[in-house]
Order: sequence, then C-alpha cells, then structure tokens
Amino acid sequence: MAETVASRIETLRKRRGLSQRALAAAAGITRQAVGAIESGRGQPGVASALALARALGTTVEELFGAPSDPQPPPERIAVATIGGRRVAHRLDEEHLAIEPAESAVPNAFVAGCDPAVGLLSRHAIARSGDVRVLWLTMTNRAALDALERGTVHAAVVHGEVTPDQGRRMRDFARYELATTEAGWLFARDNPLRLRGPADLVHRSARLANRPRGAGARRLLDDHMRRARIDPQRVAGYGHELAGPLDAGRAVAQGFADAAIGTAGIARIFSLSFVPLRAERCVLLVPPDALRTPEIRALLDGLRSLPFRRDLEALASYDVTHTGEPIA
Repeated sequence: MAETVASRIETLRKRRGLSQRALAAAAGITRQAVGAIESGRGQPGVASALALARALGTTVEELFGAPSDPQPPPERIAVATIGGRRVAHRLDEEHLAIEPAESAVPNAFVAGCDPAVGLLSRHAIARSGDVRVLWLTMTNRAALDALERGTVHAAVVHGEVTPDQGRRMRDFARYELATTEAGWLFARDNPLRLRGPADLVHRSARLANRPRGAGARRLLDDHMRRARIDPQRVAGYGHELAGPLDAGRAVAQGFADAAIGTAGIARIFSLSFVPLRAERCVLLVPPDALRTPEIRALLDGLRSLPFRRDLEALASYDVTHTGEPIA
C-alpha cells in the first residue's frame, strides 16, 4: 500500500477522534491489522476495505485510490514442511501480524472455517512457544481435500458431512473440538422480523451466502429445499463469501440481512440468532504425524484449560468432551 494511502487512513481516524482500537472495533478487524495498514505493512482485503471506509465515513475509492492502481502490494506467503515436503500458502489480511516466512519458527497450517479454529491457533502458539499456528479459512470440503493432499497439517470439520466425507474422515486421527449451534444470523434485533427461507423472498431480504462445500451452505440449501423455495428468487444467493466471519460481518454492517452461521458468529457481531441444529466440530490429523512438533502444539492447545475456558466464554460452545479422541 502506498504511503499516502496509509497516511490518509491515519489522518481520517484522528480527525474523527478515534484510536486504532476504536477504529478496529468499528470495522470488525483487529487493532494489529489497523496498525499494520496505517504503517504501510499490510493491505486490507475487500471486506476489510469496505468496513474501514464505512467506519471512517468515506468510500473505498476515496480511501484507497482507484482499484486499477498499477502498484499492487507484494504477495505474502508462509512456508511449512509437511511429510517431508515444502508447502506454501498465501496470507490474507487476517495474518498481518505474522512474521516473515524466513523466520526460524516452524509454521503449522490448520484448515477449517469455524471461529474456534482461530482461537485454537492462538492457544497452540501460547502453549508451544516454538510453533506458529496459522488458521487457513476453508470449507469442510476444501479442508478435507487439503488434508488428504498433504498441504495442511490438520483440519477442522463441523456440522453434518456427506457420507463420502464421513468415510474419508475415518482415515485420520479424530479429536473432539466442541459442539455448537448453527442457525440463522439476522441483523441485530431482527428489524425485518425474518424467520426462515420464505421470509427472504417475501420481504426482499438480502442473503450473504457461503460457497459450495461449506457446512453453512449445505444447511441453507436443505432448508430452502424443505421450504420449496427457489434459491434464484433470493437476493444475494449467488454472492458467496469465503469465511463465516465475512458472512457475519456483512450482516452486521448492513450489506446483507441474513446468513447461515453459528451462535459464536452471532455473539461476536451482536446479531440475532435463530438456532436450527447442533453441530459437532472435529479436529482431524494424520495418524503418522501425532508426534511432530506441529501436531503436539495443536493437541496441547486443544487440551488446555485456558482454551476450554475461552471457548466456553463465547457462550455458544459445549466443551464437555473437548480434546477427547474419537474412536
């Protein structure tokens, strides 16, 4: 990001009397991310750029310049060794505080889309001290595919899985992460009085959808089918957001009126929540990697009391069996 853009953000923030922490809270991103953007060390993604512009009372174009800027930011990657092979993943704005790939501290890649994965990553880092755990947001299908290809160290799958996914999961060591609830996310206090799929059509509500392969997408499609609602009649059905935090943020900031997500997402963004079903979150790791530093760090974090307490504090996770192996 050009220095003039970084200065513009800082100038607008100070003009409105906002601290970095206050701006971060208003935009739904971390204070570290705001600091990195203002210092020129980070480039926000589309969702974060929209959120920052909205929080500062301006437009993305005015804040960040024309989208055809001939000087795109350099690509950021992290590298790890998995099964004797070197694997690289691109980093997004959620990883602004991560050290350069040349750091001597090894990376551990964990794929999944439940917010509990991000919390587990932080606790695994705190417990090990010598492993950096990176949460890569992926749908159930993509996370399981990546684990089978050997491009991530571990994966978290949640909710109802297909029979094929269930068979594939049995090839890995499985551990209980937590149980949560999935359901409808509506704007705070649900001003449109939405209740389900039919209301999305009858009240012209906008949907923030998830990609195919996501547990939230499968749950949505199941309820659409049961209600005999043609998805093409729902505004926003074709607008797919990569992660659950993106969907929750879209509803919280008024870009959408509804989404499918978990009770944890509803709590994070102070949204109205209508539960539809309980969902089990399972950590999958290759059985021959259980003694590696990366997996030991993950399992230590998973079994730690601080992790269980923090997860339970979200008031949306049942941690009764967290850390227990699944036969």
